[in-house]
Amino acid sequence: MPDGPFNRTYQLFADNEPAQAVRLLRLELPAASAFSHGYQIVPYERTATASPAQVDRVLACLGLDLQFLGEERTVAVDDTQLIVSVAARLGLLVRMLGMSWTHLSARRSFGVKTTRHQLIKAEFADLSSQCSLLVSQWEMRIAAQDFQDAEDDHWQITLLTNRAEKLMGGHGYLLGATHTLSYLSMMFYSLYGKTTGYYAVPRRDSLGEVM
Repeated sequence: MPDGPFNRTYQLFADNEPAQAVRLLRLELPAASAFSHGYQIVPYERTATASPAQVDRVLACLGLDLQFLGEERTVAVDDTQLIVSVAARLGLLVRMLGMSWTHLSARRSFGVKTTRHQLIKAEFADLSSQCSLLVSQWEMRIAAQDFQDAEDDHWQITLLTNRAEKLMGGHGYLLGATHTLSYLSMMFYSLYGKTTGYYAVPRRDSLGEVM
């Protein structure tokens, strides 16, 4: 996998705890200035002046915080935020799959390991395959500088993330589990994925169909 902001961000969030991934991202990203304005996800630092009502409990569980770091931009000045948002969300998806596999490997259903059931194995395989396909597609997008319809890819990542959440059942809703990572994924989308001027947001009905 070639070096670059996309692949590096993807690897950071797939291989590290979210707080460490964010810390390294802010240190290493060539266009760090893109993440110095408006509301930003940053490593959490407890301060004496912060009240419990001001702390996002889900982000704090991950060692992160949402802070306002200056004048907000409504549209990104380059592609960096869009690229990073997709890469981070795909990395978090891979991390969710790893967390779910570890969880289900320790459980049994109908007398056998849960991960040995064909439907479970097929779901993991399909999610991993679609994630890898999106990574390859974005490598080609970046090479061609073609970011049209990026919103559709974000929507697909959201659907894949929702499926990954369901693999852990009710356990996924505990703080620090897959639902927490899904929450962070949507924060990346809201803060960085929607700040590009390359695409119009498609309208969808309640079932997710494009209108």
